[in-house]
Amino acid sequence: MKTLFSLRLQLTLFSLLFAAGMWMSKVAQPLYFEGQGAMIAFGVGYAVMAIVGGLSFAWGYLADRMGGLNAVRLGGLVYAVGISGRVFTDLTPAVVFSAIAGAGASLALVGIRPWVRSQATDDEIPKIVASRSLGNQSGVFVGTLGAALIFAIAGQAGMGQRAALLVAPVLVLCGVIWISFAGRSTGYVAPAAGANAQQDTAGTQALVVKLAVLGVLSGFYVSLVAPYVPVILSDAGLTDTGAAVAVSVMSLAQIASTAVLTRVGTSPRPFRLFIISETATALLTLFAAGLLQLPALVVAAVFVARSAFLALAATAEETIQFAVIPAAAVGFVFGISQTAFLVGDAAGGALGAVLWHSAGPWGLLVTAGTVTLMNAVLFPLLLKRKTAVPV
Repeated sequence: MKTLFSLRLQLTLFSLLFAAGMWMSKVAQPLYFEGQGAMIAFGVGYAVMAIVGGLSFAWGYLADRMGGLNAVRLGGLVYAVGISGRVFTDLTPAVVFSAIAGAGASLALVGIRPWVRSQATDDEIPKIVASRSLGNQSGVFVGTLGAALIFAIAGQAGMGQRAALLVAPVLVLCGVIWISFAGRSTGYVAPAAGANAQQDTAGTQALVVKLAVLGVLSGFYVSLVAPYVPVILSDAGLTDTGAAVAVSVMSLAQIASTAVLTRVGTSPRPFRLFIISETATALLTLFAAGLLQLPALVVAAVFVARSAFLALAATAEETIQFAVIPAAAVGFVFGISQTAFLVGDAAGGALGAVLWHSAGPWGLLVTAGTVTLMNAVLFPLLLKRKTAVPV
């Protein structure tokens, strides 16, 4: 129990600091580049970061070889270096530092999986996954709120944006220092020799394909909704400030729902939790599409409820993935899944713009809700035979 608490504490605080630095930088960078007249450099750098980060299968393979905790430490350090370079707005340094940031972020995030897998039993993983999700969601809230406070204190826009860009890598470095020296920081425990001798190679390859399909679907529907929520709420009648407050409340709803799971885990039936939560997410998305003409507060309330169920579904999904992925290849297989998610994210982002201009928010939400419902059906259908975890 002490070991479990130590690992949960380390992972929660690291995830909070890492996500806070990431989102503080995400908020400040486009504003800073726009103020410097360097949006072309921003766009090119963002694309490069996405491409390098999309090589998650390679970073996952590296994490398996070097050990999960070492990968998280190295990835966090590299990511801090990468985002510290966002104060440079010329094209060449923007591209170079974006590539560094993409590699570091992917290595750190993929490395978390073999780190957890090497240190925790199957019974402990659900609460650990929930703790990581809680830390990540809290970090998003802290990072975005922190950026807003820095902007307000600085007074001058350029000065505040630059200050936030410099504070962000410090937060990430604090996370790396924390997991390096705090608590029980044991190294990677390699699988015993011959542990995978009986591994069903064909079955593992089939699993990779299934996870890739599911990853594309998840990335697709997430990118159809998340980037457009502030605009949807604004069109529904909220002011820009009101839309920002609503997004913050959505974040708090995710934190609250995940906090419950840190105490009770994902229950002994994560498939059931996933099906219920993902289906509720889909239905609420479709429900929102039908309520766009109602008062803005009603629409916002539906999105808040959707966010809570989405957080539950994501945590249950990761718990199931831990149960079905072979321990010796957890970094590589999770990397494949993450790469697939980013492919879906890119496809959803591209189609989202088309849908927005052709069918408006109604078409966007109906498409996203339909794909989410499809994922709720396919996920247990494809994976439930790969594990003894009850449905």
